[in-house]
Amino acid sequence: MTKRTWRRVGYAAMAVSALSAAAFAAIFQDGIVRFLATPRTPFQTIEPPPAPDYAAPSAWLLRPNASAPRKAADVFYVHSTAFYRRKGWNAPIDDPNADHVRRVIAAPNEAGPFSAIADIWAPRYREATLFSQFTHKYDGLAARELAYSDVRRAFQQFVAERDPARPLILVGYGQGALHVQGLLRDQFQGEINPLRRRLVAAYAIGASVSAEFLDGLSPPMPVCGAAEMVRCLISYVDFEERFDEEMARVRDRTLVWRADGRLASSKGDALVCVNPLSWSADADYQPAEKNVGAASATGIAPGAAPAGIAKAVGARCDRGILLVDTPKRRILRRGDWFGAKWRVQPFNLFYHDIAQNAARRLAALEAILKVEPEPLEPISEAIDLGESPVNKVPH
Repeated sequence: MTKRTWRRVGYAAMAVSALSAAAFAAIFQDGIVRFLATPRTPFQTIEPPPAPDYAAPSAWLLRPNASAPRKAADVFYVHSTAFYRRKGWNAPIDDPNADHVRRVIAAPNEAGPFSAIADIWAPRYREATLFSQFTHKYDGLAARELAYSDVRRAFQQFVAERDPARPLILVGYGQGALHVQGLLRDQFQGEINPLRRRLVAAYAIGASVSAEFLDGLSPPMPVCGAAEMVRCLISYVDFEERFDEEMARVRDRTLVWRADGRLASSKGDALVCVNPLSWSADADYQPAEKNVGAASATGIAPGAAPAGIAKAVGARCDRGILLVDTPKRRILRRGDWFGAKWRVQPFNLFYHDIAQNAARRLAALEAILKVEPEPLEPISEAIDLGESPVNKVPH
């Protein structure tokens, strides 16, 4: 064969090799991403990053400006997983790449819907890294428990600094939704609990919630089954139907906080799903006409409202998962290449639906608090006054 022929054969072989490599990567992309995200050292042998000091402003992703006028409520927001590297099981709070994701993508799309009515408090915390969500073994659970220890301390600082008379909204996405459940167990139990009395609602989105977990709280916390219910929980994990493997993983690998403060699998428990197009927990399909507005808030200035995309998706609850139509706008579709489906999404399909609903629930709670008597703490023990002289009243 001539040199030209050999050269063509070589180019053809290179093309075949490239196509084979691309096909291999496409087939095994999820496994490749998991491998690249897997920490190489056991949790017990790694020194965790330094713990945040929540008395310092640098430990907060968002917090209200002391000189700015106060809004009607306070939001305590816990962001979703933003650290995708395999360096350790927990992320440092000052990693520049993760912090960019938190500030530019996560906070605008996740906390943004509440910014019109509330002051946002959002801690940076030593989040469990991406691989933790794929395992229920010791390392992954311990990483999430360490992350929650930061969130709990941040919440205590938040409570110490805020006006206790103000309404409160809990918001968590992804990993943050799991930590919000921890706060409900730790901070919102008891018949007479001032935090629970002023709770507008808890929005735990992107991580499923066991109905049995809510029933086990004291008193049990109801699911928000109507648009104006308060002191209740909203939860959904949304996927298009093509993500069938992800839906199966969510149904089989939901975690709950036990009474001893540790995490455990809740496989087999009924999962909460509230449809944000109807704000009900039934399985009825709600058409796209009810979608007030999806939005991509990525990169917008804090407090700014993104343009809404009305009627973007219809949705229905199916065994604990919110099945959504495939959006016509590509910018609203969850990515499915090389772990994009597991990362912070640069949009919120129900941004303006949530904003409208949060305002409605806040108004409902404010109306209740105006007429509801303030409960008093019960007398813990009797007081022995001893002998007391009786003086007659003079005529």
